[in-house]
Amino acid sequence: MLTALRLRNFAIVDELELEFGAGLTAITGETGAGKSVLIDALGLILGGRGSERAIRGGAECAEIEARFDEVSHPAVLAALDERGLGLDGGALIVRRVIARNASQRRVYIANRLATQADLRAIVAPLVDLSSQHAHHGLLQRRNHLDVVDRFAGLTAEREAFSAAWHGWRTDSDRLAALEGARRERTERRDWLGFVARELREAQLVAGEARDLTAELRKAQAAEDLIRACLSASAALADDDGVGDRLGATVSSLSRLERFDSDLVPLVGRARDLQAWSCELAADLSRYAESLDLDQGRQQEISKRLGDLHDLLRKYGGSEEAALERLAEVEAELGRGDADDRELELLQNELPSQTADLHARGEVLHQGRVAAVGRLGTEVDVILHALGMTGASFATDISRRGGDPGPAGLDNARFLLAANTGESRAPLEEVASGGELSRVLLAIKRASVDIDPVPTCLYDEVDAGLSGSVGSVLGRYLAELGRRQQVIVISHLPQVAAAADRHLSVSKEHRDGRTISQVTELDAGGRIDELARMLGAADGSDGEAAATARAHARALLDGGAWTADGGQAGAPPRPPKRPGFGAS
Repeated sequence: MLTALRLRNFAIVDELELEFGAGLTAITGETGAGKSVLIDALGLILGGRGSERAIRGGAECAEIEARFDEVSHPAVLAALDERGLGLDGGALIVRRVIARNASQRRVYIANRLATQADLRAIVAPLVDLSSQHAHHGLLQRRNHLDVVDRFAGLTAEREAFSAAWHGWRTDSDRLAALEGARRERTERRDWLGFVARELREAQLVAGEARDLTAELRKAQAAEDLIRACLSASAALADDDGVGDRLGATVSSLSRLERFDSDLVPLVGRARDLQAWSCELAADLSRYAESLDLDQGRQQEISKRLGDLHDLLRKYGGSEEAALERLAEVEAELGRGDADDRELELLQNELPSQTADLHARGEVLHQGRVAAVGRLGTEVDVILHALGMTGASFATDISRRGGDPGPAGLDNARFLLAANTGESRAPLEEVASGGELSRVLLAIKRASVDIDPVPTCLYDEVDAGLSGSVGSVLGRYLAELGRRQQVIVISHLPQVAAAADRHLSVSKEHRDGRTISQVTELDAGGRIDELARMLGAADGSDGEAAATARAHARALLDGGAWTADGGQAGAPPRPPKRPGFGAS
């Protein structure tokens, strides 16, 4: 239950603190006094989007703080636990700071920093805020199925279906993508297979072309190499060649070593040179013998080089690039194999998923069909009590075409006949603003035991209603207030008179600024406010003012619930169902 709301530098509010209690609280005031400010503030507490337009002129930031006591809503407790937050003696305190500098905007839940998403998860289930926007929501058919499911108590089944649907949709989309990829891959696979075979059969080795080119150059020069090496070998080793001449030189020098010791190392070098010349002659001869004059090998090398040149020109210009391309092709072929396995798995599993989804959808369908008759009956009872005596409300549940949607197999459409003798037609086509307000209130009252919300705030709920219907509406909201906290912003004195507490919003001009303030009215203040709402000018005297004040007293006494002063009975109550607020 909302017990306190504090505003600072918010819109035309300088500083304001409100306390709320159980039952029905009415908020009234002249047009433009600032009643909508309270709606806007609560919207921010519930996780709405804030902007600097909400900040009072001259201030750097606005603050909104709310306190909720006796918090026991399961969804709220679960959301708190999920985020590691707790209550303080059963109370939840939420604060929001809207700063002109966006980086300084803050959300606090239980004195800890939080986000707008946290507000929506934790605080939104505590307050049902019905403004003109909610009335307009009834005009959008996509919202009708939500209302039916909440009334039918199918929220858990709906959430389970939605989770199953998202899994089914993901798998269906994946299957379609895999099937499309397979069609493309079938055309590409033959080409990829050809590329892979061509590269595999080539048995590429990094650097092979370089090595073969060097080998071919050597083979092509083999005759010249042999001739040169044999000639050099002969020049070194033949009679009267370099070797013999070095031998004679060594013999001549050796006879003279004994005459000068400095000659000894020179003779040694001459002997080494003679030995080296002999070794070189032998090495050149062996090299010449190793050279291959096989023309077949040269042709083989030339052919291999030609094949490599053609292949590498197609696949990157080098063995390394071609081998990398082979790895890519093999990987793509491997991915295709994995996709084919996944495709086969989905083809086997998706039919059972689809069947399960349709079975879940049938459960929802049957529950909806069973519930809409009761919903129509209960809404009709309430509409009749609220002055639409000839109204008839119904919900059309029809099968959606094509695949299931995230909400099931159905579409829902609200139908209304506002007067006796009229045929039901789509709500968005026939309902006026006042009729929409009453339909919304009737639906919420019909759902109060199934879809419990601790606090309900109604704005413009009496739009388009007359005073006589307002008397019934006031009693009706008071009866709702015995089940949950109800706060209503009203323009009808009959509604305000039915409240347990009455808050009056007014504005005054101070130091050239407009300031909005809220006052809780005592008995005398309520008479004055109700008289104003009945048409008496502030501070006026005379017969008209006296009549208005007398009527105001009668309204507060509880004996005059109709505009003509007659006794009005409590509105009929729909059949009671066990649940929140049941006694």
